Amino acid sequence: MLLTEPLNSGQSRTGWRLPARWGFLALLLGAELLGLSLRFDTASLSGDDSWWTRFAGNLPQVLRIGLAFIGALFLLLAPRGSGIVDAARQSAESHGWLRRLALHLLVFGAFSWATLALFGSAEHGHRLPGLAVGGWFSLGMLSCLLWLSAAAPARFWFRLASDERWPLAVAALAGFLAWVFGLAAELFWKPLAEGTFWLSYQLLRPLYPDALYDLSGYSLGTPGFMVNIAPQCSGYEGIGLVLVFLALYLWLFRAEIRFPQAFLLFPVGALAIWLANALRITLLIALGSSFSKEVALGGFHSQAGWIAFIAIALGLIFAMRRLHLFTKEDAVAPPAPPSSVPALLVPLLVLMAAIMLTSALSAGFDRYYPLRVVAAAGALWHFRSVYLHWQWRPSWQALAIGGAVFALWMLLEPGADSANSVLGTALASLPPGQKALWLAFRVLGSVLAVPLIEELAFRGYLLRHLAGRADDDLSPGRFAWLPFLVSSIAFGLLHRRWFAGTLAGMAYALAYYRRGRIADAVAAHVATNGLIALYVLAFGAWSLWS
Repeated sequence: MLLTEPLNSGQSRTGWRLPARWGFLALLLGAELLGLSLRFDTASLSGDDSWWTRFAGNLPQVLRIGLAFIGALFLLLAPRGSGIVDAARQSAESHGWLRRLALHLLVFGAFSWATLALFGSAEHGHRLPGLAVGGWFSLGMLSCLLWLSAAAPARFWFRLASDERWPLAVAALAGFLAWVFGLAAELFWKPLAEGTFWLSYQLLRPLYPDALYDLSGYSLGTPGFMVNIAPQCSGYEGIGLVLVFLALYLWLFRAEIRFPQAFLLFPVGALAIWLANALRITLLIALGSSFSKEVALGGFHSQAGWIAFIAIALGLIFAMRRLHLFTKEDAVAPPAPPSSVPALLVPLLVLMAAIMLTSALSAGFDRYYPLRVVAAAGALWHFRSVYLHWQWRPSWQALAIGGAVFALWMLLEPGADSANSVLGTALASLPPGQKALWLAFRVLGSVLAVPLIEELAFRGYLLRHLAGRADDDLSPGRFAWLPFLVSSIAFGLLHRRWFAGTLAGMAYALAYYRRGRIADAVAAHVATNGLIALYVLAFGAWSLWS
């Protein structure tokens, strides 16, 4: 049973309380993990060479293994997610979770105290007693078990472990492989860096005959611009991303893919991203030597890697679909999505691609912002025939919601009057004509293009998709907590001010639910951004546009 379905009399009492309870427990767990990770640094442990000391000193790796396990488990259980949630809700309806939560908090407090006492002394070179480490580990495990028991009764977790033993085993294997790949990255990054160094130098020499290199320090460049090839620049991170992406894709579409031929994509993808990384370093040096050091070390350095990864990932998918070597000839092609789906999503993808490209060519101040607006407008114009069939008359209440979001945004904005921001300084250095043109495009983008594109994607697609709405029905349906929260949080994470962005996303979703028209969400978003633009232009609070 989905969360959006009507509840019977026994379930009505918990229709909204259970999602709220689980959300609270998830936030509590995240806060506890964040607090421990910020407060204690086990990597600096010193003392005896016992196995428990080495284990405690490698706890960050254990955390990464755990995250890999959880991520793989969620992926494997996703096809049966609604059934698992339904079972958890039925078992937790009359569950006495407050007592278990109190016990969890008590044990977690004892675990935190033990962590402070144990690691505080170890950091000063004292010996870690094995019995104390065992007690500390037992407290941590008990705290985790009590947290699970607060979320759902033990019988649910035992039944889940019994029914999903194979996904649990595969997820455990994924955690083990994450540990193995981490060791491999530490062992082989130097040979990989040497190969990247050599190839980048060979690509650089035809462009700059006076190119310089220092193999001992992994320094490469020209007399005017040198860079160091750090471990993360050797290419193993990109290789890991491509391998994980391919593994997920092959698993999700395994019914259409020909094995074992498809496994050839792993070495092909790894080689492609490694070559792209060497080319990225070459272009970085060329950009810093002949154009701008600030752009090379700023936008290009931070965005070029992601651009290369996305291009190679999409290229591999395209090649897989086109070459029958990797796909089954008799595989049934999936039906083409309705026209409303690309009309809702493609403009956001185009905008994000334009943001990455313009940011890669900028250093702090994005002087190519008008290209974003042109690209976004082109995508919207392409789907104009779809949009014309929708109702676009907003309500005055939607505009009022947008005004309330503006007031909330300003209340949560720290130092909105910072006239010495990077944007303000850059605009002050532009000629009056260029400044006016840039500001005109900035207003058009933030007030018209961005609200429309973001609402189409987050409310028009994501919220409805989570609610199980038909693609040809643009209404959100009945209010449901899961689509409401997930779409709002995803919207907030897209913004630098993620908390204010999440609250804004909730307000726009409520505007959408009120009449079931996407026009109200767009109007509320337009009102918020329009008021922000007026405030920025009137008071020079350029940090609001940073």
